[in-house]
Amino acid sequence: MKINIKNIRVKSICATLFISLFLSCNSGVIEELEKKNTFFDSLIKIGHGFQEIFGSFGDAFGFSAFKSGDKRSAVGAHFEKIKIGLKGTKDKLDEFATKISSIPYADTTIVKGEIKGANDVFDKLIAALTKLAGATNDSTNDIGNTASGAKAGVADKPEVEVVIAGVKEIIDAAVKSGVQIEQGKEGSPVGSASGDGATGVLVGKNNSSAPAANAGFKLADEVAKADPWAMIDKIKDANAGAELSATSEAGALATKIDTSNTAGAKTNADLAAATALKAMTKGSGKLTANGANNEPDAVKAAGVSAVNKVLGILDLIIRKTVANNLEKIKEAVKKITYSETEGTNATEAGTVTK
Repeated sequence: MKINIKNIRVKSICATLFISLFLSCNSGVIEELEKKNTFFDSLIKIGHGFQEIFGSFGDAFGFSAFKSGDKRSAVGAHFEKIKIGLKGTKDKLDEFATKISSIPYADTTIVKGEIKGANDVFDKLIAALTKLAGATNDSTNDIGNTASGAKAGVADKPEVEVVIAGVKEIIDAAVKSGVQIEQGKEGSPVGSASGDGATGVLVGKNNSSAPAANAGFKLADEVAKADPWAMIDKIKDANAGAELSATSEAGALATKIDTSNTAGAKTNADLAAATALKAMTKGSGKLTANGANNEPDAVKAAGVSAVNKVLGILDLIIRKTVANNLEKIKEAVKKITYSETEGTNATEAGTVTK
């Protein structure tokens, strides 16, 4: 029997070529699988890292109500605490963006855009909180400082304007972030300082030393029933340069003294908002009350209550603004896609959505 050595050699070569081609193809598949595994492992780590940011930003909040006897600087410290917390969140987002950039075989353009958008919003909130902290940082005067049987003191107009601007900037950032700002119920007009009108506690009674008896208790009642959403809306739109009238708005009620005994409040919300502005803004702003029957204590407590209402709503608005922006980033992270090309701006085929 003759053995065809030539045929055996040809078959051997063909087999070798086939095996080589097979291994070569498998090598490409294995390499592709390794790339995808690396991509998904990185996504899992990134997801865990982001959850830490999402879960920790609330540490900057936790508003605790103020009480009679607290200094106005406590309000400033509250705003400062939120500002520091936001800076920390922003720093963590910057670190997160760096980690995102290091994900291999990923297109992260969308999530980077959301991070930039969130940081822009946080910068605006931080700037507004800086203003608010500065305008309320008064370690001399109590929140709701009240004169007993003495003339009211106007709030410092420049500081009131800073507070108004800070509140407005926070609300603008919130609205642009998709937060719904309630209008609230502004309530009915409040009569003039003549008689026992509650407005006399803020603006005085015809320049006299103190308002009539019971005016302080009436103010306390007005603040108690005031809608905090309406109060914030009044502060946002306040004009500290406006003059007093029978239908005075919050800005005038906080920064003016009545010389004609005719000033009234346009709405309950205007009166309560002005009380908050005068009660927390640093400087010489002072409420007043008839000295009898513990009215000064009731007025001071009303001033503190008005401040608590305003800060409680501001805290909620800021919290929702931050949460909305972090939620956008979270959704963008879910949409990070795999790309065969290394880098964050890759656009080649072979995309796999997480």
